[in-house]
Amino acid sequence: MRVFVTGATGQLGRPLVSAFLAAGHAVTALVRSEAGAAEVRAAGAALLVGHIEDADAIERGVAGADLVVHLAGGLRGRGQVDADRLNRGGTEELAASAERHAARLHGLVYASSCAVYGDRSGLWLGEDYDPAPQTDYGRSKVAAESLLTAVADRSGLRVHVVRIAAVYGPGLRFMQEESIRAGRAWLPGEGRNHVPVVHVDDCAAALLAIGERGSPGIWHVSGPSTPTLKEFFAAVAKVTGGKPVRFWSTWIPSVFQFGAARQNEVLMSRLGRKPRFTTDNLRLFTASSRLRTDRLEKELAFTWRWPDYRDGVAASCTAPP
Repeated sequence: MRVFVTGATGQLGRPLVSAFLAAGHAVTALVRSEAGAAEVRAAGAALLVGHIEDADAIERGVAGADLVVHLAGGLRGRGQVDADRLNRGGTEELAASAERHAARLHGLVYASSCAVYGDRSGLWLGEDYDPAPQTDYGRSKVAAESLLTAVADRSGLRVHVVRIAAVYGPGLRFMQEESIRAGRAWLPGEGRNHVPVVHVDDCAAALLAIGERGSPGIWHVSGPSTPTLKEFFAAVAKVTGGKPVRFWSTWIPSVFQFGAARQNEVLMSRLGRKPRFTTDNLRLFTASSRLRTDRLEKELAFTWRWPDYRDGVAASCTAPP
């Protein structure tokens, strides 16, 4: 197949492009500039320079594809470029173009997030559970899902909405590896919440399988083991020889945490910079839920490379010298 991938230079985009190429597909990657896409080009993908709100670039990408994989989006604080613009706004042009070409497209895979569920107190969630987002990021992902579902209802386009767990792997931000190694890793909450996680290799393999053989609808992509946040980062500390994450909610009341986060968002927005400490971050790192993946395993006979997060962490982190 000819595959058009948005967000191709991101943390998940690069391994996913490689997975599609290794499976024998031709990939066109949407990139903001050729200079920043050397790894994607080296893997063998064709580059299409543009951005997700560029109607001409999106139309060219979709028109030349059999399958569209939409990864572009992001998590930001409040400001000119917020979660709604990145996720819902960043899906509008793609949805319009996909609707025009719906009759001949094999399908569209949308990378959504487990953040659409909010905090469910550690409940195991199936694909039939309704979203209940508690963050701007989660709400923007639900809005993007709704745009694409409406296109599917009108045109018959095969839309696969994939709700993805927190992705970890070598060098990925979620790992907190450098901060743990340096002994300065702090996170909100108490670390007792269950967090769905998936190794980047398994995530890419699952998206490939869904794009190739999956039926339309909601899919979960999450590893079989769902640790608490404290357990996950303890595994990182064990491999790296670093200091375990410290959780600050025991000492700092939530009203002060959220107040500081809101002020930081405002300040970073005025400076034109991406805030790392936001109200969404606080809620996402303290939410607790677990994702069932029965559909992935039963319908596609999917097998995990890293079923145990501890093995995945050990393969992802660099041991101390």
